[in-house]
Amino acid sequence: MLKNLALASVAILTLSLSACSSDNSQGLDGPHISQGAFVDEREIVTLISGTKAQKHMQMFASAKGYKLREVTSLRSLGLIMLSFEMPEGTTGKQAIAELEAAISGSTVGVNHAYREQTLNTKTSSLSYANALLNWPKSGCEVSAPIGLIDTQVDAKAAGLSNKQLIQKSFTTGSIGSSRHGTEIASVLADPTRLRNATLYNAAVIEETLDAGRAAGVDSLVRALNWLIEKDIKVVNISLAGPFNKLLDLAIKRAYERGLIMVAAVGNAGPKAAAQYPAAFGSVIAVTAVDADGKIYREASQGPHVDIAAPGVDVLASSAQGARFVTGTSIAVPFVTARIAADPEMFANAGTNRIRERLAANSLNLGRTGPDNTYGSGLMQATGICDR
Repeated sequence: MLKNLALASVAILTLSLSACSSDNSQGLDGPHISQGAFVDEREIVTLISGTKAQKHMQMFASAKGYKLREVTSLRSLGLIMLSFEMPEGTTGKQAIAELEAAISGSTVGVNHAYREQTLNTKTSSLSYANALLNWPKSGCEVSAPIGLIDTQVDAKAAGLSNKQLIQKSFTTGSIGSSRHGTEIASVLADPTRLRNATLYNAAVIEETLDAGRAAGVDSLVRALNWLIEKDIKVVNISLAGPFNKLLDLAIKRAYERGLIMVAAVGNAGPKAAAQYPAAFGSVIAVTAVDADGKIYREASQGPHVDIAAPGVDVLASSAQGARFVTGTSIAVPFVTARIAADPEMFANAGTNRIRERLAANSLNLGRTGPDNTYGSGLMQATGICDR
């Protein structure tokens, strides 16, 4: 996917270190879209249903000068994904309008960048997270596998055996550092929280043309398709970026197939536009607080925020060693682990039901009732292994 910009194509959706935001519904041509908001500015991606529509799209696009890059069958999502290089002189906005008008029912979009939501922090804090959450001291046995969409994971550094970590890469460029995914996995599968956890990791983050790191929408869609294929019930997504209707469609299909998605609200700041996928209604949106229950100052806010978890100076491990990490990314695995550890949540799988149960067992931190800063409040894990 990471081609030379001269080989441009407009449908890139990327997940990355500092989430991009926009008030434009397609994430195009808006005043707040930076150059690093796309994986490839000349790529356009389409999602369609059925081989007949696929053939019609390919014929129409070819006649209009679009060059086909790749076709991917997404059986678990019931979709087919096509990636094109746009003709010279065609903008993303023009390509979306032209291709969607040509094939009824198609969804066309650019490939935005979605980035990791953690920051380097000091190494002088205490490990407070389990105590703040009232997590059972002996940890919880978990039998169902857990999904992860992130960077590659270093199994040894995350404290996992090869049998406990199944990975598949959905990148085409240089994968770079595995630090972010490994740190998320080390928190998620820490035996003081979850015993005998098995992770299915979809590696989507790669080096981008702007010297950053991000995941394209095409990689995200493939990752969701694979996790559903593997019958995963809950997935941790510690990534954030702008709205994209390709991602919107894939998330809806995943939700319809029973996948519980838990995502970071993002580190764009309290006044920034909502970040995705956390802001989709079918995703559980997690914000970050410190050891005193105070909100992380860079956490995004809004009515979509569901729940808070530790995300400031959280102890995590990678191949580079242990350190304390800050960001909404590192708060997400606590909520994912909470869902995976609670038999009642798994037995009553469904995002709305789980959202209600998280709220009922949370500690209010803001004004009475849910608010745009903390959601329902600080997640609590009292007695979850005993249900």
